[in-house]
Amino acid sequence: MSEIMNQQTISSLSKEIGEENIPVLLDIFLGELENYQATLSESEGSAQHELLKEISHALKSSAASFGADRLCAMAIDIDTRGKQGLLLNTKQETQSLIKQLRETYTSYVDFNLEDIKSP
Repeated sequence: MSEIMNQQTISSLSKEIGEENIPVLLDIFLGELENYQATLSESEGSAQHELLKEISHALKSSAASFGADRLCAMAIDIDTRGKQGLLLNTKQETQSLIKQLRETYTSYVDFNLEDIKSP
């Protein structure tokens, strides 16, 4: 099973963009997760179906960038099936994605870059 938070990915991102930039980008990512949770929770019917596809598509890259492997895998799966017209249970998929968004948010909200630095 993939990880909620892949610390190796975050460490690599930190080296690539600079450690000082991680908190700012992490705040943006956390805001994105909160926004997606709220948007999906408030939607219904065909609007929910479309939002599920749009949000999954957007999450593929941001979740991958921050090492949110489990969220990324779910987003890729939903996005792929959505593009193929195979979303069978929008309500169930939405609830699963909201749950994963919450778990990811919780894992990242207290993230400390010091936890992944090499000695």
